[in-house]
Amino acid sequence: MRRLNWDETIRGDRMNHSLSDSAMDPDVDMSKRIRRLIPEQIQDKVSMFLFLVILPLLFTAVFFLVLTTWYPAFGEAWMIRVIPIIALLFNMYLNYIQVIRVGPNGNDSLLPKTYRAGFVFCPHCRMNAPPRTHHCPVCNVCSLRRDHHCSFAATCIGHFNQRYFCAAILDLFMAALPAFYWTWSWMWLELGTPSVGRMWQLMMPHVALVLRFLSLREFCYVGLCAVMLTTTGFNLYLILAQAFCFWRGQTRVEYLLDIHAYQLGLLGNLRQGLGTRWYLIWLSPFISSPLESNGQSYKTREMEKFSHSAKSL
Repeated sequence: MRRLNWDETIRGDRMNHSLSDSAMDPDVDMSKRIRRLIPEQIQDKVSMFLFLVILPLLFTAVFFLVLTTWYPAFGEAWMIRVIPIIALLFNMYLNYIQVIRVGPNGNDSLLPKTYRAGFVFCPHCRMNAPPRTHHCPVCNVCSLRRDHHCSFAATCIGHFNQRYFCAAILDLFMAALPAFYWTWSWMWLELGTPSVGRMWQLMMPHVALVLRFLSLREFCYVGLCAVMLTTTGFNLYLILAQAFCFWRGQTRVEYLLDIHAYQLGLLGNLRQGLGTRWYLIWLSPFISSPLESNGQSYKTREMEKFSHSAKSL
């Protein structure tokens, strides 16, 4: 009896899902889709609230509270500084939507029901998982080439949505960096000349407020600056973490498991994770950048060496 391959299995499952969906009431189907967008874990709900509500309010405060200290709102100088940041944030949220919409498995959470070379059985999903696939305890599904679980998007970052994640964090970092600089300068206008003796007030503003070294107004200035510093620093950490993994040819999971089989050199690693047009994905999430792998198999270091050896013959 012929064994089904991955594509046939997925097509069959999609057909079954489409038949069952068509038999459902449209309103019920829509409500189920909406519920799937709402995260179940508390950490995901809090993170999404911070990203979708608090972050826009934070930049709004920078635009209309901080920048207006030097430049009148909607004036030429103000617009020159605000419009590029709004463009970066807009592109970031477009990539963010793609991170969720595409998902690590390319809109498919199903694993093949047949066994192929290199596949490993997942005891949680009770299906066969391709190489570099790992089970996420938060999503409770296996993710292709899983890197990590992103609570801000309530989904895993993996094979098909990593390019959007990398573009989003780079956009946010470039937007947050000048915003932090403006907030830092604005804070010292209120606090006075920077001094070593006042640094402890910046590191422990709540203590300085209780001891009345800071007024409530000054505490708010320090708090806004601290939030911008945290936003900028956290995004820098995410960028460096992704760059480190691309340099080593690993996902974060593979780094923890000390797996080195997929090191293809920096350019090869970028093409594996971000697609063949990785240098253009930062401009827009709608620019096509085909991946070299379909998520079922990947080039290994040994395969790359063999290919180079064969070409030299």
